[in-house]
Amino acid sequence: MRTTLTTLAGVAVITLLTAFAPAASATPPAGPPATAACLGGAPACLKVAADAPSGMLTAKDLQEAYRLPSGRLGGGQTVAVVVPYGHTTAEADLAVYREDNGLPPCDKDFPCFRGIDQRGSDTTPPSSPNWGVHAAVGLDLASAACPNCKLLLVQADDETFDNMAAAVDQAAAQGANAVAVMWGVPEYEGQAAQAAHFAHPKVAITAPSGAGFNTTGRQLLPAAYANVVAVGGTELYRDPSTTRGWNESAWMSTGSGCSLYELRPSWQRQGACGSRRTVADVSAVASDKTPIRIYSGATSGWGGVSGVPVAAAFIAGVHGLAGTDSATPAAKRLYSGSRYLFDITAGANGACNGSNLCAAVRGYDGPTGVGTPNGAGAF
Repeated sequence: MRTTLTTLAGVAVITLLTAFAPAASATPPAGPPATAACLGGAPACLKVAADAPSGMLTAKDLQEAYRLPSGRLGGGQTVAVVVPYGHTTAEADLAVYREDNGLPPCDKDFPCFRGIDQRGSDTTPPSSPNWGVHAAVGLDLASAACPNCKLLLVQADDETFDNMAAAVDQAAAQGANAVAVMWGVPEYEGQAAQAAHFAHPKVAITAPSGAGFNTTGRQLLPAAYANVVAVGGTELYRDPSTTRGWNESAWMSTGSGCSLYELRPSWQRQGACGSRRTVADVSAVASDKTPIRIYSGATSGWGGVSGVPVAAAFIAGVHGLAGTDSATPAAKRLYSGSRYLFDITAGANGACNGSNLCAAVRGYDGPTGVGTPNGAGAF
């Protein structure tokens, strides 16, 4: 039976914003003007800023900030990027990004890209301008974290839950070790019927946490499912005054809160959500104040992109870099690997009287989860 959720899907409309250069101090950059970039305020969408080559974060920046040994690991691993609709320029766009960032090309010597539909065929579904940038973001961010991973682009027929779930199943069937879901819908009654599509043994599935502190208890799927790694967003910028050389805080527009329907998994400590699942699990840069430089034919070339799908794709790449085939769910592993994570203790995405549901605090919190990558050990 086909689940009709098209009115809830995170459809993206790309808005070009002004460029900026990040600050090299303890003060976060001002960022572009606040401009609506998503149809209906959908939570799984992206923003794109006008290009400024020296003012956006590159693959090298991300590898440095998160201390990733990206040049040595990831061989033999496959990261899948699941998106709605077809993206005919994806391979060509990826080639431009990898060359510009000094990453190994996907060529006959290293055939690291393949695009399929939700049935495993090489046929490309019809395209949609509203979703054009999502494939480029997924492939570029996965590449930035894991240049030696193979990349599989799985293009669903559309953004309905049934077809996106089928595309995730196909990614797992094709042997993906990590899957980035570049999409989301709000929770709904009966969502348990789809949960199995997002729980595959030895496959790390990542998904965006949503947008803003959610006081209604309706989180974003598939992030709210217990076996999915729910990824929140941060601001990340250079700060020479710190030992790390970077500073990071919770992004004001990232998603967090208590699931309306999903029970708290055993590895997540009971807190303000009681018996319910808390979102998010882990986080990475996603802020429109500190965007990532990507290349997409859908946006006429280079641009700085932001939004929680950015973080979800990057974290999938980190899982690929780590290369584990453990049967322990990926989300559970994160909660025991805090020594390999940066604990984010500044910033908030709402007002909740100091609760860790919306404010970054020492240890676990809703906006940033257990932290951001400090190497690949926690993954």
